[in-house]
Amino acid sequence: MRTDSFAILPGSSFRYRAKAVCQLVDEYEPDLIGVQELTERMPAQLGDLSERYTFYGSGRYGNRSASDERCCILFRKDRFRFVSGQTFWLSETPDQPGSKFTGSMFPRIATYAVLEDIENGLTFTMCNTHMDVLFPFIREKQCAVLKDVLHRKREGSFLVLTGDFNAPLSSRAMQEICGGENILKLKDALPAEAGTTIRSLIQAAASRYRPIDHMFLSKELEVDEAKIIRALFMGTYPSDHYPVFARFRLPKKIL
Repeated sequence: MRTDSFAILPGSSFRYRAKAVCQLVDEYEPDLIGVQELTERMPAQLGDLSERYTFYGSGRYGNRSASDERCCILFRKDRFRFVSGQTFWLSETPDQPGSKFTGSMFPRIATYAVLEDIENGLTFTMCNTHMDVLFPFIREKQCAVLKDVLHRKREGSFLVLTGDFNAPLSSRAMQEICGGENILKLKDALPAEAGTTIRSLIQAAASRYRPIDHMFLSKELEVDEAKIIRALFMGTYPSDHYPVFARFRLPKKIL
């Protein structure tokens, strides 16, 4: 399977980057995509992607207004069947639309989908999220909620977790996900030397040139390739963050 994850960003400038997003997807042909900051009006600007992919996920305020941002999961219509899923809030009340931790500028969400692979009949869970940008202690609490919900809700043979976590792997927030007992049994697909996922030099320096966008996979999955895509598409970048891409295989014992 090929999985991609990137933010495609709201705002008027998106029409200049929509073609870059389409070329990126056409070149890498991912089976699964996790995007952050998707708004209701964007899919119409993404060519035939809505014909090829299902866009799944609700807005962070729980409505479908034109400006309400979503953490969507895109999956190929010809490859996967949707089984179940949910958008939930990274707060003390995950089922309450628009809820957030005190101190967070915006409500933060995660979307998970249980999918069936039509090719082999296996089911698995994919989750996509976007963490708070300002305070590490809030990200730590958000990650604790994310871990708890996924531990209870995930189904199938393996788990894929993508997102803009706004934190490097060494942070306490990320260690909440994959450190300690690691109850989700995840590994970061990116190699340690992958470098920054942020184009801004100031922000990259603040994170010590380490990735703050991650793609976590179940430990038993075999990763053939994982990288940060820093190329231009149609002469521009598809996002203010570099996309993260991974290609992985299912072990024979799962198949």
